[in-house]
Amino acid sequence: MASYRPLWEPEFWEDELPPWPCPNCERGNLRIIQESLFLQRDASSSAMIKEDGFHPDYSFGRFSCMLVCERCDTPVAMVGNYQSHEHSTRDGITERRTLKPLSMIPGSPLMALPPSIPKDAAEAMRESFTAFWGDRGGAANRLRISVERILDAEAIPPKGTLNDRIAEFGKKHPDMERSLHALRHVGNVGSHEGDAGREELLDAFEVYQEWLREYYGKYREHIKELAEKLVAAKGKY
Repeated sequence: MASYRPLWEPEFWEDELPPWPCPNCERGNLRIIQESLFLQRDASSSAMIKEDGFHPDYSFGRFSCMLVCERCDTPVAMVGNYQSHEHSTRDGITERRTLKPLSMIPGSPLMALPPSIPKDAAEAMRESFTAFWGDRGGAANRLRISVERILDAEAIPPKGTLNDRIAEFGKKHPDMERSLHALRHVGNVGSHEGDAGREELLDAFEVYQEWLREYYGKYREHIKELAEKLVAAKGKY
């Protein structure tokens, strides 16, 4: 999920919602309930239109709508900004809008969470997904908390800094340590500066996704087992 960046562009055409996965079942995609879509022009937008007449580029403001999972009917609330654009078609000039989400409750999962991840670490990440759209600093902070919960589950004493705890974890798992430090740095930026870069967060989600898959899913061992199975069967079960 996190590695497919076009899925998480900051804005999209009103009639082209990306195939965001459901935050509940994660198997179905979300769709906009069209009758729930509400748009309200900004005061400055209305003033320009009143003075100069309507033009699509002058029309902008806020929107709200409900999304629903096509598979399990889970509802999701979304609000943000919209911007109209002049759009040429075979039939002439029309208006087309882009939507820029600033809040999605609950947030679509931006990375896969394995079933075996500690419950409170998973919950912190779901909070990070929700915060991602309007509070990247909060999203980075929740990522950091998720790492802390992983270390709690691994019985790393909750004393000292997160850097110290990761180093302690690394004594038993040296090949798994550096990725946690990468996540720590992103979390620190969010916690100390109150913001975090969009690309840095998506990179961190991708790193964490693969770390979790390796540590809890034993991915390399799984692939080795599959390879041995195929060799033993000479490519045919």
